[in-house]
Amino acid sequence: MFSLTVPNMAAKITRTIFRDRKVDEDRFAIVKYGVEIFLVNVTKGITVYLAAALLGMIWQTLVVHLSYLMIRRHSFGLHAKTSLGCTITSVVMFVVLPYFVKDVQLSGWMIVLISALILLNIAIFSPSDTENMPLFNARKRHKLRLKSFFNTLVVLFFVQIVSHEDIKVMILLGACLQMLLIHPLTYRIFRRRYNNYETVQKESQRNE
Repeated sequence: MFSLTVPNMAAKITRTIFRDRKVDEDRFAIVKYGVEIFLVNVTKGITVYLAAALLGMIWQTLVVHLSYLMIRRHSFGLHAKTSLGCTITSVVMFVVLPYFVKDVQLSGWMIVLISALILLNIAIFSPSDTENMPLFNARKRHKLRLKSFFNTLVVLFFVQIVSHEDIKVMILLGACLQMLLIHPLTYRIFRRRYNNYETVQKESQRNE
């Protein structure tokens, strides 16, 4: 219900920002959009970490979240279509799943196998774009892939050096979640368009 009021709250905050100044509709809309994104992210963060606190999962959620964000920063991937859907998905990913896997024990060879699988998929499929943000520039896609690969190496390096097995599992979970969100099969399962820049380019060529 709160998510339904975010646009109204963003509009009120934006009007307060421009209280003593006159601005055109475009400028107002841009600032309002930024405020709306901020409010959605704050709301989502509060919800996720409140749920984590209720389950006694604060540090597990934080480790999974940081591992995920480190790789997602340049590899992108699927987004929920609504802010409510994003909040629910985030709670499932960063609270519910860690809660069920927190006691899982992985052998050394399983950690190596999972790490190799993550690294291979990041190298092949990152970055993954969306309908709203197609990545047209081939050079930029190449740079993002290299950065994603490097970030993944850093994350997996921490898996090797930490001594606590439960932390290793949480780091790998965050990396696995991001790996899944850039994979073509996941796009297909959720009926979302993959490699959107190719589709947009073909449509543009047909219209010329």
